[in-house]
Parts: sequence; structure tokens; C-alpha cells
Amino acid sequence: MKLVSRSSKNRKTNNPPPQSNPPERSAPPVNRGPAPVNNAPQNRERMPQNQNRVPQDQNRVPQDQNRAPQNQNRAPQNTAASRNPAAPGSNGNAAATAAKPVKKKRSPLIAVLITLLVLVVLAASGFVALGFYVDSLDTIFPNVWAEGFNVSGLTLQEAIYLLKNEGYENNADGISITVVFPDDTSFSVTGNEVGLSFNASEAAAAAFAFGREDSFFENEITFIRSLFDRTELNDLSTPDYDDNIIRSLAAEYTQQFNTTVFSGSLDRNDEYITVTRGTGLHSAREDVVISLALETLSQAISEHSELRVYYSPEEDIEDSVESQIRELRELFEYIHDDAVSAQWDVETLSATASSPGRTFDLERAIADLQSAASGGTVVIHIEELEPALTQEFFESLLYAHLLAGSTTRELSGNSNRLRNIQVAAGKIDGIILNPGDVFSFNETVGRRTVANGFRMANVIRNGVFEESIGGGICQVSSTLHDAVLHTHLEVVERYAHGLRIAYMPVAKEGFISDKSEDGETWVKQVGGRRFANDAMVSWGTNDYKFKNNTDFPLRIDAKVNGRDLVIELWGTNLDEDFNEDESYIVIETVILGTFQSGTVEMESESLPIGTRVVRQGASGQTGFRAETFKLHFSADGELLSRTSLGTNRYNAQNKIILIGTAPLVETPPVTSDPGTTDPGTTDPGTTDPGTTEPVGPGTTDPVEPGTTEPVEP
Repeated sequence: MKLVSRSSKNRKTNNPPPQSNPPERSAPPVNRGPAPVNNAPQNRERMPQNQNRVPQDQNRVPQDQNRAPQNQNRAPQNTAASRNPAAPGSNGNAAATAAKPVKKKRSPLIAVLITLLVLVVLAASGFVALGFYVDSLDTIFPNVWAEGFNVSGLTLQEAIYLLKNEGYENNADGISITVVFPDDTSFSVTGNEVGLSFNASEAAAAAFAFGREDSFFENEITFIRSLFDRTELNDLSTPDYDDNIIRSLAAEYTQQFNTTVFSGSLDRNDEYITVTRGTGLHSAREDVVISLALETLSQAISEHSELRVYYSPEEDIEDSVESQIRELRELFEYIHDDAVSAQWDVETLSATASSPGRTFDLERAIADLQSAASGGTVVIHIEELEPALTQEFFESLLYAHLLAGSTTRELSGNSNRLRNIQVAAGKIDGIILNPGDVFSFNETVGRRTVANGFRMANVIRNGVFEESIGGGICQVSSTLHDAVLHTHLEVVERYAHGLRIAYMPVAKEGFISDKSEDGETWVKQVGGRRFANDAMVSWGTNDYKFKNNTDFPLRIDAKVNGRDLVIELWGTNLDEDFNEDESYIVIETVILGTFQSGTVEMESESLPIGTRVVRQGASGQTGFRAETFKLHFSADGELLSRTSLGTNRYNAQNKIILIGTAPLVETPPVTSDPGTTDPGTTDPGTTDPGTTEPVGPGTTDPVEPGTTEPVEP
């Protein structure tokens, strides 16, 4: 095999580089002694080693076989001469020195391993020896207690003697059971009553067997543990007792309890319901009670204690209180029927049929059933429900009450205006409004035409009085509105005139109390003329509407008696009919500000020169802005509510003086209009509705200057 030397080029060394490259020599013979070695040839041989590294790896096994001669030649490599070739007396060649043998030291790890091995062998020998010792023991393991007695280190016979001597075989004191039934009845049995006894030999044998029933090594481990831990052994012997006492008591009390078990029931007729509360349990079973008592006694013996156990038969779901309550609820849904009151049928214009109802007090029935004892009976009365309004009673209430009324007088004395009022009143007379209906004045009265019976009378057109068809019917709408305000009916649409109206009636007086800012109480009288209760209408533009928001039909009665217009609203006032105190309504007008009138002179070609005449209906009056309130009083005068109805503006009316410009003629001059107002029929400062000056622009007056449709005053 060819030996490949490693080159010193790739590894660190203390050898100096060779002076030359002598020819390759064969390896010297193996010399196991300290013969000197020439290091120079070795270095020369090592140079080709790195150059031939790949062949070395391929021939690693042969190299290892010749490693010994290589190492032998390497031993002198670290000599002083080789490490320092420039040393004195050196000619560059390594000096031949004798190699010293190296003494190897023993490793400390080997000593430790040997020591451990010796200890393991000794421990194993000791463990096995202990196992043989445990296996040969004829006494109970250390720290062993049997049934509460310390039997450690005793032989079997010694343990039997100890248990007997300590009274173990007759140790029944403190052992008892009590079985309780659902009705709180119970029976009890003690260990002494059943002759409870134990076997000392059996208990001692069980204690002696502890730690000897497993394998050789497991028994040894159990023994070692017992040296440090206490072991409690119980239930070592089968207790002996007479169970006939338990069986006898279980049979007696089971039979007694079953006499208290009742099945629930529910019966009814047209007048009442009878409910018998059930126990909700099946009958007690004697065999189950006996088994429960014996199991409890075994546990009491094991724990050496007194135990109490509760026996409950299986629940009868169909007979439980909860089930009976559900049945009551279902029965209530079946029986309960609300009474049906009569109502107004808008199609037949008659009262519908009424019918009674029936029910019972479900919540009280449930409470009585829950508080009843098992087997107890609860009687539930079925009540008859009468309708609030029977058909006969409803019909007797139709239009039975005057809800409100209003009366105004035609003041102008104009026959055509009075005729128009009569025609309009006749068209609304007898009108019936069903619940929820909305009354429209324009739709009911119709267009003001000659064909509809209307005549020429003064109307307001563009702020000037002119004659037109239907003049004066605003008195009908205003009178109707005044009546509506004195009820709880809902006003849907309404417009004010813009000038104070003279024909509105005087309000009923009332008194209201209030407190000032300093806390002083004061009383104010309300009422007076209801001049802000007017309602202006105009065909095609302004309408008056209100809604019947009651549960009964409403009838409008409108009549003209002489020069008086009377409008009444007839319906149903349940409060009054049910004997409750009748309340009343007062309309209050609060002046918020005034507008002073002036005097205007106008020339008139219809009057002779030098004539000065006050124009008809233009005598002048103060304007104002007012807020209207509806005050609801009880019968004894207590103010129940005060509701604002809105703010209206009534413009001032200037006094107009006509100055004649026509030439004088022999005919008598005209000084007054035959239709002037009777001074005795108007209030001072008010305007005759038949001769009122045209309405000026206002905040609530819908008639603006420039309109062409007439407005009836």
C-alpha cells in the first residue's frame, strides 16, 4: 500500500520549511525504541500529502494500517533541534536525540464510573435482601391501622386479640339511619337495634394481607412506603345484622304515606270550576324504600356515622301542580270571552247588537291552587260580563244630549241677507256625522247661486262692500264654529274675517285663579263677547271644517227664529248619562295689542257739492291682535284645562267721510242709506256686519287685496 504524507502547507507546525526537496524515500523500519529519527526526510515526505489528499481519502483503510510507523517517525518531531534549526551548533539538520518513553495517566471519569457501579451493585443487593426480609415477615406492616385500631408490627393472632379486646366485634354505637318521606314522616334504625356486629378474625386477616398480595418487588415498595405513611384500612369484615326490622318499618311507613297521595282533578259547569290539587307523585314502592334503607345503612357502617336520607317517589307529571296550572290557563282561554258593546253602524245608520261575555279570575285561581294542600279543593266562580253599552241602551243615547249650542242675531235688517242665512241654515240642518266624519261647510251648503236659493246682499270684495250672491252666510259658519268650540270636537279648518264682527254672542262667564310672580294668588273673570270666534268662508278658497271625534253619531240642528239664528249640536254625553258631574267650556279672548283707526276724506260724485257724509259701514273702529283660549271647567267651577286656540289679527277700520262734488239739483239730497244700522242693535264701537268696511290684510285673514272672489260677512 502506498503511504500518502500530508503537506505542511495546510496545517500549522513548528518545523522549519525544508531547505530542498530531496527525492522520495521509503518509510524507515519500525523502531519501537528511542532511536533518533531524522526529521528532515519526514518533512520532505509530508509535502506531497496535501497534493494527494483525494487518493488518501480513497485509501483510508490502508493508511490506518500503516499509521503506527508514521507516528513512530513523528515522535522526535517536537525536539528542540527540530523546533529551532537556527540554534547554535546547528548546521540546519536536526540533531539526533534519544526519544523518552511517555507515561499514561488513568482518567478520573473511569474511577467515578467504577465507584458508581460498585454502589449500584451494593444497592441492588440490599434491595433484594430487603425484599426477602419483607417476604419472610410474620407481622403486619408498619403504620397500619385496621378499623381505627393500630395493628402495626402485630402478628395475626395478636391483631385478632387486640380487635376483640377493644370491642371491635360489638362496635355499633354511633351508627344509625333515618328515612324521610315527602310528607315529612320518617323512621329511624340504629346499629344496636338491628344487632350489628363485626368479625375480628376477618378484619385482622385483611390487615395482615396488606402488602402481601402483589409481586415480590411491589410488596417491598409497599413496605417501604408504610415506613413513612400511615395506612387506614376500613370495611375489613362483612357486618352482620338483622334486616327484618328495616323491612318491617319500610312497609309500615310506605303504606302510611300512600294514604296521602291524591290524584288531581278538574270539573266545571256553567257557574263554577272545581279543582282538586293532586300530590304530583306516584305511590311509594316498598321494595324501593327497603333498598334505599339498606344502602344507607351500609354507608353509615362504612363511615361509622349517623345518616339521613330522603325518599321521593317518581313524579306524576300529569298530576303535578304545574300541570294543573297549565290546564287552568288553557281553560281560561276557552272560557274567557269579552262582552261586546253596541256600536254605531255607518252603513245601516243604526246600533249593532250587543252580547255578554264571561270569564274567571285566573291569577286568583292559580294562587288558591298553589296554597291548597294535597287533596284540597279550590272552587272558581265563572263571572258574567255585561257589555258597557247594550243595543237598547245605545239607541236610547243617540242624539240624547245637547253637546253645545250658539245663537246670533241678524243685525242689518236686510231681507236678502236674512234670506241667505235661512237658506244656508236649512242646508246644514239635520246633517248627521258618523264617528270619524269631517263636516265641510262649502260641500254641504254648495255654491252660492240663485238656483240654490241665494240672493244679492253685501259681501266684501277687494276690501270694499259690494252686493253679490250669498252675502251674509258667514254668520251661519261663525255661529256653527262658536258652538263647536264649546265641545271637544276637533276643528280641522277655520279662517278669521280680519275685522271685528258685531253679531258674535256674549260668552258665559267663568273665573280662573292663578299666581303672580311673587306667589300672590289672584282670581280673574273671563267671558265677554266672543268676537274672535268667527269663521269666514268663501266658495272655492276658504272653508270651515270640523271632525266628529266621538264614538257616537252627531246631528246638527240649525233654525232661524225671527232674526235669531240658533245652531245646536246633538250627540251622546256619556259623562252626563253616567251621572258624573257635567262640565262646561268658557272661551277667553286675550287682547295682545291694538291698532288705532284714522279718518279719511273721499270725494263722491253721487253727493251734492258741500255735502259731507260718513260712508256706510266706515264709521271707524280700533283694530287689535288677540289670542283665544278654551277653558274647561268642572261643574263646581274648578279649572281643568286651558288650551290656546291660536292668535288672530283684526285690522283697524278708518272712518271715511264722503265729500260731495255733484252740482246742486232741486231733488232732495240723500243724507242716509235706508239700510243703516239700528243704533239700538249694535254695541258701541262695533261694525254692522251688513255695512262693514272691506277687510284689510292681516296675519290670519286669508282675503288679500286684489282677490276677486267675494267673502260673505
